[in-house]
Amino acid sequence: MNQIEKNNVPAAAQLHEISPITYQNREGKEKRILLVGNSITLHEAKPEIGWHKSHGMAASAQERDYAHLLMAKCTSRYPDAVFCIAQVAQWEQQYANGSALLPQYAAARDFGADVIIMRCIENCHNRTLDPMVLKREYSKLVDYLKSKPTAKVILTTGFWKHNGDCVIRAIGEERGYPVVELGDLGELDEMKAIGLFEHKGVANHPGDKGMQVIAQRIWEVMEHEKV
Repeated sequence: MNQIEKNNVPAAAQLHEISPITYQNREGKEKRILLVGNSITLHEAKPEIGWHKSHGMAASAQERDYAHLLMAKCTSRYPDAVFCIAQVAQWEQQYANGSALLPQYAAARDFGADVIIMRCIENCHNRTLDPMVLKREYSKLVDYLKSKPTAKVILTTGFWKHNGDCVIRAIGEERGYPVVELGDLGELDEMKAIGLFEHKGVANHPGDKGMQVIAQRIWEVMEHEKV
């Protein structure tokens, strides 16, 4: 079994009461940073699978998920930075019809990001993936969210190796977007929350160590790109 197949956390209903668009330091005046993700970025509490928190699955606390670790790193450089999270698990699940879903991310587009971090792919159906369709729709999602022509875009591959990773790399090469490689992390139990959750899908999400490495790898690229 591929590591990604161990993730049986449903892509549907990852958010029920929480909006797919959330903010931190919304009134800030410095760098505007948009994080586009899925359950690894934000999953609200779902007791039926043993997940009782509302942050990146499966960090032990909000401040230990990769998004908040990365926010802390950014704030060390830009104390009044503004952050927006766009949770796009529904888009991933329905990527072939992704264009029809774009309007629900209008608030993220209107955020006017200076930096966009695309940290999503895992919920796109791996076995039946259509690379051409994914490339078209993923590109449209990036273009929709990139309301500022000068915005810097950073892509990442999946935490678990995914058939769509090659599509992400191709888009990065064609457009000059840096790509952060993460697939090796999903091969290592030490990067997951194994043994901390009864639900195997939750446990196969990144634990605190995995979240820390994800944040560090993205941050290193941000520093290299001077964003």
